[in-house]
Amino acid sequence: MLTNSYSIHISRSRAQVYFFGLLLLQSGLAAGVSTTRIDTFSDTTLQGWAMGNPDVTGTHMTNIATGGPAGTGDSYLEVISDNTTVAGGRLTLFNQAQWTGDYPGVGITAIAMDLKNFSSTETLNLRLALEGGISALVGGLFATNTSVPLESGSDWTRVVFSLAPDDLVPVSGRSGITGNDVMAALGNVVELRLLNSADPDWTGLPVSATLGIDNITAVPLPPTLALFGSGLVVLLARRRKQNLQA
Repeated sequence: MLTNSYSIHISRSRAQVYFFGLLLLQSGLAAGVSTTRIDTFSDTTLQGWAMGNPDVTGTHMTNIATGGPAGTGDSYLEVISDNTTVAGGRLTLFNQAQWTGDYPGVGITAIAMDLKNFSSTETLNLRLALEGGISALVGGLFATNTSVPLESGSDWTRVVFSLAPDDLVPVSGRSGITGNDVMAALGNVVELRLLNSADPDWTGLPVSATLGIDNITAVPLPPTLALFGSGLVVLLARRRKQNLQA
């Protein structure tokens, strides 16, 4: 799924994904994203996150039971990339489940998460990207304009990615398909990605790296306040995790 090979004929089926996603959102049947959304990985699963095909996901992504930001007993998601040109070579993961939906409609302006770069030499430049819109030709692909640098061997670091329209730029992927309407894309997100790239991109760059991820949190506040607000949400989530593990 992370390859660039994409026939224009697929746009027809992709348009159906947009269309039915929009119908579900309008009917209220889609669970989708909400301001209370947080992925803590306390259920021992990958919580809908994937990397390429199922085989690659199984070999490159693991729910680790301990060692998260809260220390012993705090589970987190580990993602490994192996610096090849095929799926699994890039530090790029995606979600097409609970992080889909109408971001402006529910008031989400940013996404916060805890990250740790376990790599011994590679500095990572992390950013979000999303695909969405009303159709395959209205909306498209966008990425955060600014990346978050994470030095090799870093401690757990709380970061916030702004999803304000001015902080997103169009990117190309899938045979030249690009972003053309950021508000349409945000209004019906069908895929959210976290990737490593020094420049705004959709696929990311090949790299040999290991990344820890935890407490992916929807932020309904302005990004400048997100570190404070999301920290409170994370504290409550960690307490919930500890209660479940007790």
